[in-house]
Amino acid sequence: METILSYLKDRFGYDDIDRSFYRKIDEWNRWYTGTGTEFHRTRVNNGLSVIEHDLCQMNMAKKIAEDWANLLMNEKTRIDTDDGQATEFLQGKNGKSGVLGENDFWASINQLVEQSFALGTGAVVLRLENARVDGTGFLLPSPEGTVGLEYVTAPNIIPLSWQGNAVTDAAFVGTLTMGGQTVTYLQIHRKEKDGYVIDSVCFSNKTGKKVPLPEGICPTLRTGSDTPWFVIIKPNIVNNLTNLPMGISVYANSIDILKGLDLCYDSFNMEFYLGKKMVFLRKDLMMQDQEGRIYAPQDCNRQLFMYIGDKNVDGDLLPQEFNPALRVEDHAKAIQQHLNYLSCKCGFGDRYYRFDGNFSPATATEVISEDAALYRTVRKHEILLEQPLVRLIKAILEIAKDVLGVSMKDDVNVSVLFDDSIIEDRTAEQKRDMELVSMGLMLDWEFRMKHYGETEEIAKMRCKERK
Repeated sequence: METILSYLKDRFGYDDIDRSFYRKIDEWNRWYTGTGTEFHRTRVNNGLSVIEHDLCQMNMAKKIAEDWANLLMNEKTRIDTDDGQATEFLQGKNGKSGVLGENDFWASINQLVEQSFALGTGAVVLRLENARVDGTGFLLPSPEGTVGLEYVTAPNIIPLSWQGNAVTDAAFVGTLTMGGQTVTYLQIHRKEKDGYVIDSVCFSNKTGKKVPLPEGICPTLRTGSDTPWFVIIKPNIVNNLTNLPMGISVYANSIDILKGLDLCYDSFNMEFYLGKKMVFLRKDLMMQDQEGRIYAPQDCNRQLFMYIGDKNVDGDLLPQEFNPALRVEDHAKAIQQHLNYLSCKCGFGDRYYRFDGNFSPATATEVISEDAALYRTVRKHEILLEQPLVRLIKAILEIAKDVLGVSMKDDVNVSVLFDDSIIEDRTAEQKRDMELVSMGLMLDWEFRMKHYGETEEIAKMRCKERK
């Protein structure tokens, strides 16, 4: 990272980068990956010696990020346009190919949303393969070009210029393997008077020095457009840790609750580890086999009876049992209470995680009535997630029209339809709206706009075709 920051300062003059914030990202990443923190590595003095103990982890940070990704960006999420050529370019005739299908968009964007909610920020960066440029780096018409997407996580995103929360210039870090050697790949997106400029450079991981770029990558690409070839994705949560236009982890302010949860879970496991039944036997009751190994007479595959001599059997010879009481219910209540705290702090409401395995209410109606907090937070995150997705699609369509020569109208309308079946009873809502249409209180094209995400023009045309 220091090599990259030094290059950005020396080459472009960028020096206002909060390095301490990336240490926070590293902390969130350790909770997310479950690789352990200093908190989980403990040393205990048992009176005789000091022993090391790694706390057991529930790794709820990963679960929280997964659940937010599944709520916001799942298989039912759709992207629609009001232009047939644009839709076909994006998703193909079958809805599963095109640029999005070729770049495995739906699976990758779900994973990126998960990582963005865990680490605070993510980015989707456009690249144009087989592009043609002139001698000064300006992009020329490239009918043979193809659009690619790269998905970048918070540790590899460096905002360089911004206005409010809108990032205008940014650098993105990646790794490439060339000739068996791994190198760091840096891409800088800068806005200039004649449009965005994308500079690319590679550094050797061994020496930190610049190395030649791979074949096909332009050192400087001038797009000639004011539309950035990247979008930033982050949770709709105010960053209370830094002035950088970066997001914060959805559990950034819940670290103490995660610690408390792991303490309870570790104690729960330790309860069974230390609470195993033990039988204390006097040494003269033990047996010894031909190889000199000592065993208890009750050991499996040993003898059923044992000769103990002519001694009188008294209480002193009888084995003594150790059967500690297990505090299962107390631990279960403590873990459930911490899950309630964590669920509430991370925006799910206080009943989303249930220790009995019920991770969410049964129906959308119950969600709205029981977990209003979840309903509001899902809507809140959708607002901030929709904007970059629309900008990303419009940037792809601009490249398709102006550079690749794909025929489509100038201003394509793009809409993102999220899957709200978790928080809305879609079937009941559609049934109610159909009744409104039959009563004349809602027009048929209004119904199509609402439930199929069509524009007014498309909806009216479809309704007219049916008549």
